[in-house]
Amino acid sequence: MWTGVGFVVMPLGIGEAEVRGWLGTPGWRDAAAALLHHSDAVWIVLAAAVVYLHAAAAEGLATARLQAIMILVPSTIFEWVGTRTGFPFGPYRYTDNFGWRLGGVVPLAIPLAWLVVLLCGRYAVLRCYAAVTRLELALGMACIAVLTDFNLEYVAWKVRAYWVWYPQSHGAPPAWPPLQNYLSWFVLSFALGMVLPANHELRPPPPSPWRPVLVLLLMNALLAFVHLVR
Repeated sequence: MWTGVGFVVMPLGIGEAEVRGWLGTPGWRDAAAALLHHSDAVWIVLAAAVVYLHAAAAEGLATARLQAIMILVPSTIFEWVGTRTGFPFGPYRYTDNFGWRLGGVVPLAIPLAWLVVLLCGRYAVLRCYAAVTRLELALGMACIAVLTDFNLEYVAWKVRAYWVWYPQSHGAPPAWPPLQNYLSWFVLSFALGMVLPANHELRPPPPSPWRPVLVLLLMNALLAFVHLVR
């Protein structure tokens, strides 16, 4: 349902200013504007909840918790260092458009987005090729992560302004993020894919085994739709 809202809000560029102009009652106007301001972060939180609960049902709560910790903690560190130093992703900084920022630096939604992309990618590979080796699984996860980031960059940078590339540039910045951003996504996603724990014990199949794959497809479909419209 929230992704359906995104299919209207993101392509049409509907923001707080438009909502405030449409609604006359101050209370409704302020509430709608606040909800819209945090709508993208809420979208990621909902996606992360769906994927995490699937992992708990599929591999057990202990494994799901460990997977979440092993993605959330390193990704937060990567992003924190990246915004401060420009390494490993390149020169960028986050804005307030993607929700509350940890320490005023990294939005909370960013490590949750890493969780969604990596776990969804993991289950997508496993659903298609159940007998993959750990190396093949990590390579598949890294490829999916890079393709998703490639799909995300224009929307996040140019349309929604979650972050700003080349914040110190004078004049118009280049049209694309630096190549090292995509290389870093691949390397880090591959490394995390290699070390993520898995529970191989026989368990009842989860109620909706394709749910994380559908989350990944919905996310990329929305981003691609924004590309087409904008």
